[in-house]
Amino acid sequence: VFAVLYRLYNHWWRSERYCMIDKWLHIEELRGDPWILPIWNSVNEAVEKGKIGILPNKVYESGLHISFRLNILPRIVKRINTEVEELYSIAEKHEDRYVFTINKNGYGLRVDNDLKYSLLCDIDSLLFEIQSVCELMTKLFKSLYAHTGQVIDDKKIGLKIKSIIDGAGQDSSWFSELAGHRNLFIHEAAPYIAIDISGGSGHYELLIMKENLKSFEDNDKFVTMSELNGVVQGFINSKPIIQSDLINLFKKL
Repeated sequence: VFAVLYRLYNHWWRSERYCMIDKWLHIEELRGDPWILPIWNSVNEAVEKGKIGILPNKVYESGLHISFRLNILPRIVKRINTEVEELYSIAEKHEDRYVFTINKNGYGLRVDNDLKYSLLCDIDSLLFEIQSVCELMTKLFKSLYAHTGQVIDDKKIGLKIKSIIDGAGQDSSWFSELAGHRNLFIHEAAPYIAIDISGGSGHYELLIMKENLKSFEDNDKFVTMSELNGVVQGFINSKPIIQSDLINLFKKL
């Protein structure tokens, strides 16, 4: 029965999917993160001077994808900040019976499901989007170097970018932390949250659990909001470094 229903649905979907689209609306895109623009300016100058050939369209297209994802990220961060503030304002009114300690179990703090799951969704999205844009930037980096005759092996491209970031005096450890958190939450687990109130009012810390925890003695089993902010800041600090390297790549030709 299920096989028959599946075939009927598949036939319907294909017939609907491949109907002629003869009218549509494109969505205007005027402003956004300008990270890619100085790189394209450097590339275009090198092309005009005859130092390199014109880039393939798919490389230019990758720059467009990077720009879209860079425009998504600040919106996710803004949502997370708003949701965390709202969560903290609820936690601020907690009673003693809701407090857990190593020696005592409390009651789960009741929070609106829309707030809770919107925050979890946005945390998941943040990790996914940063990892995704990093992969797109890495692909662009490799393509642009290859276009100048400097082919970098896939296994060495990450080390190349890491050395550039470290060489500029920035800590590149955020990248491996990002990959670890993202891979865990995408493939093995789902994030869930608790709130560290040890610092008292005004000093709360969001705890993103990797498993159902009864204590927080093992730092490897959860991520704090501060650590997540560190990953975001590490990415922000690294963007201009990679941008500058790619600009200089064509200026030095």
